Amino acid sequence: MKTSEQRMQAIRQRADERRIKRKKGIRIAVAAATSMSLVLAFALVLFVPYSTALPDLSAYRGSEYYSLMQQLNALTYTPSAYHNNFEAWFGDALNKTEDDDMGAATPESPATDSEDTEVTDNQVAGVLEGDLFKRTDSHIFYLCADSTNTRILLFSYSIDGAQSEQTGLLSISPDDGTYFYMYADYYPEFYLDEDGGTVTIFVPVWVNEHGQMYTAVISVDVSDPAGMCETGRLYVSGNYVSSRMVDGDFLLISNFGVRRNPDFGDEAQFLPQVGVPGALESLPMSGIICPDTASAARYTVIVRLGEGLRVEGQLAFLSSSQEVYVSQENIFVTRGYTANTQTDGYEVRTARTRISCVSYAGEGLALSGSADVAGSVLDQYSMDEADGMLRVVTTLSSSAVRTSTAGGDVGAQIVSAQENAALYVIDLADFSLRASLENFAPEGEEVTSVRFDADLAWVCTARVVELTDPVFRIDLSDLDDITWTDTGTIEGYSTSLVDFTDGTLLGIGYGEYRGLKVEVYDRDGNSVVSVAVYERSTASFSRQYKAYYIDRENGLVGLHVYDWSGKFNGYVLLHFNGYELKEVCALALTSNAPDLTRATIVDGWLYVLSPHDNMAVWQLSAQEAPAA
Repeated sequence: MKTSEQRMQAIRQRADERRIKRKKGIRIAVAAATSMSLVLAFALVLFVPYSTALPDLSAYRGSEYYSLMQQLNALTYTPSAYHNNFEAWFGDALNKTEDDDMGAATPESPATDSEDTEVTDNQVAGVLEGDLFKRTDSHIFYLCADSTNTRILLFSYSIDGAQSEQTGLLSISPDDGTYFYMYADYYPEFYLDEDGGTVTIFVPVWVNEHGQMYTAVISVDVSDPAGMCETGRLYVSGNYVSSRMVDGDFLLISNFGVRRNPDFGDEAQFLPQVGVPGALESLPMSGIICPDTASAARYTVIVRLGEGLRVEGQLAFLSSSQEVYVSQENIFVTRGYTANTQTDGYEVRTARTRISCVSYAGEGLALSGSADVAGSVLDQYSMDEADGMLRVVTTLSSSAVRTSTAGGDVGAQIVSAQENAALYVIDLADFSLRASLENFAPEGEEVTSVRFDADLAWVCTARVVELTDPVFRIDLSDLDDITWTDTGTIEGYSTSLVDFTDGTLLGIGYGEYRGLKVEVYDRDGNSVVSVAVYERSTASFSRQYKAYYIDRENGLVGLHVYDWSGKFNGYVLLHFNGYELKEVCALALTSNAPDLTRATIVDGWLYVLSPHDNMAVWQLSAQEAPAA
């Protein structure tokens, strides 16, 4: 029998065991609750949906750019491709294939006392255009990329007939953290000043720090063609579009695209800037034009540069711009867009173009006004200013679209589509429409080339897939009674029209089988007729207008022809003698880049320059071509 002490000890022991068991249960419960809380929190982190609302910009409310930021925010904000953190963290791993382990390839980064003698065939007298070559009376300068497409090479050659030779070479490298972008349409151009002592180069450049395209303006001293040296550099936001030089000032046009989801705390990401590396300055809000209908986060940037690359004026147009024309007093900037209307259950989509006029006649730059026309503008040659009027040729384009929601997906079906051509005359006094000529081409044809010559407009239209076209001669001498004549349908079509010798028109483009076709047109009574044709089958050829040599006085035209079959690669010079186009010479070349070839004639000698070729020279006889 247990004593009272033993019974008490047993009671205390059982109580202690129950107490320990109860504490253990509490600990387990607490641990379980904690674990569940962590699981729930982790689940919230993984599976709570991402917000699709626009980023909050209230922190920038006091900025002069706040309204612009709001526009850009709506145009550039792109929600995450993932719905939550689980997809973002593990989605790629769950969808991984064997090929993913192989790794991805890293993309490659893309003289003397002489005065200048202008060799580029400029659209407007007194408004000089950049090119790949310029010359003085003693030297020719030529610009190209090196064989690796990473550096700019500026060559100088003496002008001395058969004794001509290379006199100098300057290799220009990009700044650290940048690389020159010299591909296809992204290619540098340069100017030579009146004294022939300074070259100014405009080149597209990629800046790694900002992850964006800029235009670098590089000044080079060429007063000693054998010892050329760089003297300065300036950067402007945006890829190089075009430029002009007027009375020693430069007008630079670039296109600056704002990337997706920019950091609005970094002005370089969303504002056009000008300056030297490390000291770029943003354009003020007063210099940025923001249309309410802006549909793209891109600017057309216009900068006026004076002596020493000093900034004398700057403007930027928000939304996309395609083509720029510069007259003797104004810069015309185009912005294409689509106007949508509802008709009989269909959505009608019509191409339109907004043309803004910027005056540079005085100091700086000033927005004069704008006008709106139907259709789209092909290129700078589709516009021309004369007697206070802007004449512009467009391709009219519209389509009727029916939308459907079959299967829950929204789709669009084009019910009908139309194309034609139009010419509009805008009075620059008030930017009103003064006159127009619409639908003058066969239905379904688009504008392929345009040239204005005083009161005449020459327009080539074509149904490109069929390789046929008419050429129109439009008389604008009486804007109340615009008349026109045409050639009728002919084989091929012109990609470039050129006012030529003795009032004729020169067309360069494709023949019946997509070979080269050079054709001369003339007026015969009330019609336009073809009077001479030169053709080369299976040939690729220069398509850049500046790559053509044009001598109107002597009826000469030259261009680089490249035959893919290997039969011929070289420069062809043609002479129009009034009734036929005769081949004067065919000078062999090794370059396969016809658009980068340039040529000029000096004192009866033909000088041809092309990438990776030394300058080629050919002597012309008096019988082959009249003295220039």
